[in-house]
Amino acid sequence: MLEAKGADPDFWSSKDRDRSDSAHSIFQYPAMMVPIVQRRLMGAVLEVRPDIQSVYDPFMGSGTSLVSGMHYGLDVYGNDINPLAVLISRVRTSRTVEFTAEAVAEQVAAQAKADRRQTIETSMDNREKWFQHDVAIELSRLRRAIRKCTDLWMRRFLWVTLAETVRLTSNDRTSTYKLHARPADVIAKRSLSPISVFRDLARANASSFSTFRRRLTDANWIKSAQYVGQTDVRVGDTRQALDYWGDAAPFDLLMTSPPYGDNLTTVTYGQHSYLPLHWIDFQDIDATADTAMLRTTQEIDRRSLGGASGERAWEEAKLLEASPRLKRFADGLPSKPDDGRSRLVRFYRDFGASLDSILGVMKLDSYMIWTVGNRSIAGQQVPTDLVLGELLEGLNCKVITTLTRRIHHKRMPDRNASSATMREEKILVVRKGEP
Repeated sequence: MLEAKGADPDFWSSKDRDRSDSAHSIFQYPAMMVPIVQRRLMGAVLEVRPDIQSVYDPFMGSGTSLVSGMHYGLDVYGNDINPLAVLISRVRTSRTVEFTAEAVAEQVAAQAKADRRQTIETSMDNREKWFQHDVAIELSRLRRAIRKCTDLWMRRFLWVTLAETVRLTSNDRTSTYKLHARPADVIAKRSLSPISVFRDLARANASSFSTFRRRLTDANWIKSAQYVGQTDVRVGDTRQALDYWGDAAPFDLLMTSPPYGDNLTTVTYGQHSYLPLHWIDFQDIDATADTAMLRTTQEIDRRSLGGASGERAWEEAKLLEASPRLKRFADGLPSKPDDGRSRLVRFYRDFGASLDSILGVMKLDSYMIWTVGNRSIAGQQVPTDLVLGELLEGLNCKVITTLTRRIHHKRMPDRNASSATMREEKILVVRKGEP
């Protein structure tokens, strides 16, 4: 059925997209999935398995898989190691929202405008490199005003809006995910008002949420102003998913797009989140959110898969036996860069541990939808989809089909990557078998 639907090569790719779909654009998070494509995939699986009631994303990012599940009235569960991803996803997947969000945001902007204090509300190192003084003053006034809001969801909505305001008004270039300051002469010519930027973003974000919730209401997924399903988003390392999902698992459907390699050399999710997180109150994200994540610009990425393998990582021998294709690729890498092989193996050792944990929270005979891209190392393309297939089949899963998705829209130019950027992704549809 999936192959038939994909007879049109763009069915899984969608040349047309609505950036405001399901509050998708409230923060420009790296490598976001396309909402309409995820809904099509989910809908195709639900036609085969209408008994599915829950969807889980162990690498949820900004929560696109989860809000896709909400369009079908499913219970949605997700985790991410990045506190900013958790904040964004909690805002998007909340069972209840504040419908006066635009008006509240206007009040916050007005309070910030009236604030005359010069106190800077962040203690981040090297702040002067990343923020002009006047910008830091206005961001501080916004932060103080947001703290006065009594409703938690509303504060989270405002924090996300502030996060995007930080992204747009900092001295960081917006053309890459890696932190990279603009040239001094360019910074000197910039004249920005974070309060004005915040106000405009809040209006757009509130409108996007209103449209999203209206669609859920029209589909009868909102009752008494509350989403009918369960929604649960947690801070967590997927290598340890079994430890903190025992109360909610097992899940019916997995839909995810895992990292394609270690964050430090592929997509630097953590670096992209570093500046915004310095302006957000961590206690509003989650009681377990660790401010030590901001110890350095690379700390979040270092704690992610392949950053620093821990106790739970697979042994290298086990990994390479489980995937002969990975072994052939690793053994065929050139000597330069001299750490290419070690980075590859370190990532997949962590990824193997994640697979163990993920399968532990999925039901027997559950479906899994994996969207992956094939990155390059030393000019050679890693066969990520084939490696994933071998690893899963070695864990008693069955790859039912593999689809190809063309990438029509890339938010970042080719210079963002350490290697040539990908123009297509593979979608593996998998079923879990007996352990």
